[in-house]
Amino acid sequence: MGMVMSSQAYIIDPTVLLLYFIGNEDAKTVVENIIEEHAYGYILEPMLVELFQKMVEYFGYTVASSRLEAIKNSNIRLINVDFELIRDAGRIKASNPSMPMVYAYMIALAKKFNATIVTADTRFRVSNINIKIEYINIE
Repeated sequence: MGMVMSSQAYIIDPTVLLLYFIGNEDAKTVVENIIEEHAYGYILEPMLVELFQKMVEYFGYTVASSRLEAIKNSNIRLINVDFELIRDAGRIKASNPSMPMVYAYMIALAKKFNATIVTADTRFRVSNINIKIEYINIE
């Protein structure tokens, strides 16, 4: 891993990586920015499990395994859940009870790394939290 020349950072929704692997242009732009070290990329460990499961369903186990290996060998950083993240996500979830827990974790990571959340989920909306969200068009 080299030095990233940009201060841009992304929290990656697993669906964005799936879209990248099936050729979505918007997802490709974001992911290639990270791969080419023009931006930082972060994904939460449990979300990578979800991505792998979706890739197995979509591509089969062998292809999914090779794609997972490509992610492992890229400069997309895998973030483990720790007590600080649990506390931060729990606080966010407590003040937004209807929000899915995974959103709370992504928001906590976005705050920690001053990052933009990249997602294809247009339901991912926050009004009371100051973070940036970039939506990938799934067309």
